[in-house]
Amino acid sequence: MTAVLLLAAAAVTMTMTACAPVTPTPGGGGAEPPAAPTPPPDPTPPSQETERTWTLDAAAFGDDGGSIWAETSNRSEPFAFDAITAGNVDDVRVSIGGQTLPLQNRAYPPLFDDDFSGAEWAAAAEVTPGQVVLVLTAQDQRSAPDRVVRVTVTNGGSGYTSAPTVGFTGGEGMGAAAAATTEIDAVASVSITNAGRGYTAAPSVTFSGGGSGGSGAAATSTLAACRGIASITITNGGSGYPGDPEVLLIQDPPAGTNRVLPSAYLTITGGVATSVTITNRGCGYTSVPIVTAPDPGTPGVRATVSLTLQPTGRVGSVTVTNGGSGYTSAPAVTLAAAPSGGATATGTAVMSGPVSEVRITDRGRGYTSAPTVTFTGDGSGAAATAELGSVGYDQRDNLYWARQTLYGKQLLVRIVDE
Repeated sequence: MTAVLLLAAAAVTMTMTACAPVTPTPGGGGAEPPAAPTPPPDPTPPSQETERTWTLDAAAFGDDGGSIWAETSNRSEPFAFDAITAGNVDDVRVSIGGQTLPLQNRAYPPLFDDDFSGAEWAAAAEVTPGQVVLVLTAQDQRSAPDRVVRVTVTNGGSGYTSAPTVGFTGGEGMGAAAAATTEIDAVASVSITNAGRGYTAAPSVTFSGGGSGGSGAAATSTLAACRGIASITITNGGSGYPGDPEVLLIQDPPAGTNRVLPSAYLTITGGVATSVTITNRGCGYTSVPIVTAPDPGTPGVRATVSLTLQPTGRVGSVTVTNGGSGYTSAPAVTLAAAPSGGATATGTAVMSGPVSEVRITDRGRGYTSAPTVTFTGDGSGAAATAELGSVGYDQRDNLYWARQTLYGKQLLVRIVDE
């Protein structure tokens, strides 16, 4: 960001006077002495100086309609010093607040390459027999290299279904923030929304839609390995139960199957069983097991419940074998229909992709070394590096800096005609 322009215009009329020879006064009485010989003209007349001083006040800074600042450069519009009529001007000297500024005599507009010889302001002038044009230049005002100016993704990772959160750690600074962009154009997984029933073999899986250009997604399904408990319903809440939950007694799956023992409990309210929570559906049942509630004791009444098993021939999982590419939305998932008397399974596609870009939303400040970039999301493997740099102040910051630096100071221009 370049610094702002110092812009002002002032006309100065400077009268250059020549030195006239002195004529001697005639003496009284007697014969007049012979006239003194006229000296030859001085081939090198003495130097003549003209100077003008301005105070850089509110008007100079545009506070009352002036136009000191332009927006795309760090040099001013010209100060024009007109009506310089006595020969060529060979020397122009400029100072602000008593500090002499570096000055070059060259055609306007001068080209400035950030060579300010360490001064806050520099000056350049175009000198012609009739006019001097002065241009003031301010150094670009930039911060120290303590801001995060760039984040480069070194590994996009995979499996992100939404843009992960970007974090910065270390570097001793504070305040940096950024947002990630993901390339989500592939199918990552399929979520089963209805397991169906009655399948005697794993159904085929197809994908359709997902926007123009998407293709290549493929998946396979597997049937559920075994049957477990589908639901338990209270048919009589009973009475007389203490306030603690009561564990249901469920018959174990038969030996020789893929046995996983189930568990469930009753919630008791006011001595009555009011709801059932299944903590493990179990596995390996070939028929509906016996389930009983515990006895509350006399004079209580035992609750009664009924149990159903998960249907046979249901889809247990769908595994994506090829995510494809080019999908702009999740494609539709279709599983083959179940045999007569069964129910067809359904599912939905979940999209994912790698991180493609990290855009800085706040550069922060005060970093002494580049912070570490972290990603938090449902994918994995994304990595990036941060880079520190200087930041040019914006227009408002530059205006504030210039006013703080120059307000109330004296701008002195001295023109020497030799």
